[in-house]
Amino acid sequence: MPMPDINFASPEAELKYGVKTLLEAGFTAKQIDRIRHEVGLGADKTPYNKELMGQRRHMTSELLAANMSNSQIARVLQLSKETVNADRKHIRQLYTEEILKSADVHRARLLKEQMDLKDVAMKSFEGSKKKRTITTSESSDADDSSIIRTEESAGDASFLNVAKNCLVEQAKLLGLNELRPQQEEKKDYKSFLDDLAKTVGDIKEREANATAIDTTSFDDDASTAIVSLS
Repeated sequence: MPMPDINFASPEAELKYGVKTLLEAGFTAKQIDRIRHEVGLGADKTPYNKELMGQRRHMTSELLAANMSNSQIARVLQLSKETVNADRKHIRQLYTEEILKSADVHRARLLKEQMDLKDVAMKSFEGSKKKRTITTSESSDADDSSIIRTEESAGDASFLNVAKNCLVEQAKLLGLNELRPQQEEKKDYKSFLDDLAKTVGDIKEREANATAIDTTSFDDDASTAIVSLS
């Protein structure tokens, strides 16, 4: 077993250090004495309720923070080491849950910020598009007519880049960036043409095989019919 962080010269020094720690944490001498002597199991003991259980666990956490071991805490509070160990596990669980809760809240806030920024970027992109109306006239002997055409220019691409970066950040926050394709995509133009040619060749080969199968099947059916007629 690991040695305690603090070694005391005597049991009295150990108790004095523990009581001093609890008093500095805000507990009264009466509360400390009650946990040590009055609360617990037995005919002459006061059963634990929610408040007393909370006090005991709070005292345990303060003594743990003061670098006392389970055995030392058990002697100061006059508890069994199993009870102190159970309180320690409970405190660790609460601490872990609080950390995870805080992390989830922080992640949710960051996700909302990225979503809001993405929406603003997309609205700005739509607003950056410029529309113009073009009127053309067509003359003929019978009638003069005009054609009105509305053209819309492309928007500012920088807004799309902002929206794309927001999506990337959302994927990271959700852990989707950890998903990787089994094979990296080929990005150069020559590789694209090679893949396209191979795909076309595969399609032609499958079509040829399908035609051969259909022909063989027709010949077999015809032979069966001739045999049956004979």
